[in-house]
Amino acid sequence: MEVKHQNRHLGIMILIGFLLIIGGIISYIIINYNDDQAEVKKRMDEVTDAYDTFKSDVDSFNSIRDNIYTEVMQDTYYDTLKNNDANYKELFNSYKESLEVIDKDYSKVESSCVNVLHPDSEVNNKCEAIIVGYEEVINTYISDVNSYNELIDSYNKWLDDNSSTDPKLEKIKLDRDYLDINGDREYAGRSEAETKIAEEELTNGAMPDE
Repeated sequence: MEVKHQNRHLGIMILIGFLLIIGGIISYIIINYNDDQAEVKKRMDEVTDAYDTFKSDVDSFNSIRDNIYTEVMQDTYYDTLKNNDANYKELFNSYKESLEVIDKDYSKVESSCVNVLHPDSEVNNKCEAIIVGYEEVINTYISDVNSYNELIDSYNKWLDDNSSTDPKLEKIKLDRDYLDINGDREYAGRSEAETKIAEEELTNGAMPDE
């Protein structure tokens, strides 16, 4: 009788221990789930907050680009290129600084957007807009600088061809490569031909004084 009582007591202890283990596992799962959910919500909030800032900074970038087209890339002749070189370089410097602001915006959400799927479709759409927008501004900037540098090359070549004593103009240095974030082999915003001004159009204007 005493042995049965002990076995029953032992069985109860084992059952209680088993239940405690199960309860601990369940608690662990719930805590981790809640932590994961909190982390997911935090990332989505970061994307939502960053989206408006990113959009505003891209608008500023595009505004500077419009100024570049108005002041630099339209009706540009050799004499205006020479006489306004300092002003043009300053404008491109502002263009670069605007891009660096967007770099910082993107870096804040890169880990939360690239190859990440959120449970909220609206957040996914904002991530997609940020990724595509960033790729576009980077590649657009590079194309614009390359187009301007082509003007400089053309001007400097004209000096050589005409044995001019005028100093050559310096090109803008590029420390970036075209960007393809999603690896689709399509570079959003890349269009060197779009902004290129043909050499014959340049030479239709006045020439620099020799």
